[in-house]
Amino acid sequence: MYAHLNKFSLCALAALAAAWAPAQAASSTVAASIDHFQYQLVDLDLADGISPSIIFANERWSSETYGAGQQQSLAAPGTTSIVTEFGTSGTTLSHSTLSSTASVNFPVPADGVKHLYWNRNSHSASFTLSPNTQLIFTGVARLSEQLVQKFDYSAGRIKMQGTLGDEADLMSTFEKSYLTNDGAATINLYGMLISDAQARQGQFSLETAASLSAPIAPIPSVPEPSSYAMLLAGTCLVGAVARRRRRAVARQAA
Repeated sequence: MYAHLNKFSLCALAALAAAWAPAQAASSTVAASIDHFQYQLVDLDLADGISPSIIFANERWSSETYGAGQQQSLAAPGTTSIVTEFGTSGTTLSHSTLSSTASVNFPVPADGVKHLYWNRNSHSASFTLSPNTQLIFTGVARLSEQLVQKFDYSAGRIKMQGTLGDEADLMSTFEKSYLTNDGAATINLYGMLISDAQARQGQFSLETAASLSAPIAPIPSVPEPSSYAMLLAGTCLVGAVARRRRRAVARQAA
């Protein structure tokens, strides 16, 4: 008899646990990064006796990271990280790398709260470029967006741009900008600026951003276990009762 009760208890408890257990955890993620950023100088006039050179000034860094009401900032190379039970956001900021990440765990809790995680970065500087010089910027951009549910807003973005000269005498300029779509992509970035016979002033900037905003899930009035799990528990109960009755009848007959 006790063996029967133990088997029944295990069966029913397992079914009820399956009814109430949350779905297997998964995460929606958005990421955007620029890696291996560097520059190269090319001498366009070997006869002028001027070696290619670049002098940087006014270098600026900025990073803002947000998640679950928390916020972190950077004004110099470094990292940020916000990790909660519902999601994450963070960044890496250096001379060669800018990265932005945001993730939200699934399923989004039904707590009536808006779950928002994001990061945005920028790195910029002005410079003086020597005469008759080609300045080449390169880097590797990576964008990815993997969503396991519908979001109010999801986006990843990278941007690299540069200008040489001023508004009255703009020598050259470039801009590379990309946004995420569903999936992942790797892009080789290339930008070029060329000075004339004079030293020229210019500037460059890099940007990355990632953001996820989950829809607000209203608090349910009465959570209920699934019908299938309840049916399974009921089947276990009926089977156990039937076996006990058969054994009782067999003992009486004996």
